[in-house]
Amino acid sequence: MQVSLLGLSGSGVKTSFSAIIGLGVSGAIQTQSSGSNRISVLQVPDRRLELLTSCFQPLKTVPVAIQIIEFPGLISEKVDARSVAKCRETDALAFVLRSFESSDFPHIRGSVDPIRDLNTLEEEILLMDLEIVEGRLDKLKKSLQKKKDPDEELEVQVLRRCLKKLEAGAPLREMNLRDWEKKLIRGFGFLTQKPVFVLLNIGDEQIQSQKSLLKPFLKKGYSARAVCADIESELAHFQNSERLQLMGEFGIEELAAPVVVEGIFHALELVTFYTVGEDECRAWTICRGQTAIHAAARIHSDLAERFIRAEVTGFKAFQEFRDLKQVRLAGKMRLEGRDYLVQDGDLIEIRHN
Repeated sequence: MQVSLLGLSGSGVKTSFSAIIGLGVSGAIQTQSSGSNRISVLQVPDRRLELLTSCFQPLKTVPVAIQIIEFPGLISEKVDARSVAKCRETDALAFVLRSFESSDFPHIRGSVDPIRDLNTLEEEILLMDLEIVEGRLDKLKKSLQKKKDPDEELEVQVLRRCLKKLEAGAPLREMNLRDWEKKLIRGFGFLTQKPVFVLLNIGDEQIQSQKSLLKPFLKKGYSARAVCADIESELAHFQNSERLQLMGEFGIEELAAPVVVEGIFHALELVTFYTVGEDECRAWTICRGQTAIHAAARIHSDLAERFIRAEVTGFKAFQEFRDLKQVRLAGKMRLEGRDYLVQDGDLIEIRHN
């Protein structure tokens, strides 16, 4: 799972990235650099996976991991085409919005207004998508003049709907697309089609009022969290006891990394399911409302193609007995078909031919 971290100049994208990876979540994998982009992988803490590991004693435990990719200066007068292309490959966008005041670093617009900045970011990525749609439609028009192609004609139909939406100033994530339509335009990596997570970069004097600061974004339907990036980027330099003391003094209840992970999960509407055994216990994510066949495909495409049934154990049932044989004897293990809606915490084994 990949998430782009971006914002307007001066919003604190670099500081926010440092705050997120400073202590990591169960430890961040070593940060890498790819051109102007820093990349880090956060392993998501999971108490359910810890319990499963203690019960099965597997050779390997694999938690969910989120790759955070920093895109400083993506939204600017000189747009970096390579960075935009890389950003299109990610699964979600995390907008860093400036809420803090600073006379040393004045806002590029002359005043601090995170709602205005959010609208600016949405408008900028909308224009980027509009350029892609218009360019592709021009190419298809020329191609179809030479030779009729049913696939290209279908693509034109879908892209014209996208064009209409974008010209109305609305993001493509608001469109109701069928599965085949989503598949048809997936390769474009439209930015406005991606879920958006708002990371409000607050000042230390705003920590106590962060709930009220987040309300406007929550009312707009965004998944939003607040972080004082300036302070939290420094916390990693202190010993644990000193860090906890400083967190208490500033009123910081939770570190940036788990706050961001929670917000990303909410933005992407993810649920976690598990595969277990002596070889490996692994956590997987799929979107809420997806089925057993999606879970099978998430594990391996062959399992989806050869799917027969899914053996499903709810986490509460496993927690009660802590042994799959006992769960089965108690009649709490279920056989489900391909249309079963996966629930958060399900233990799943795919039966296949």
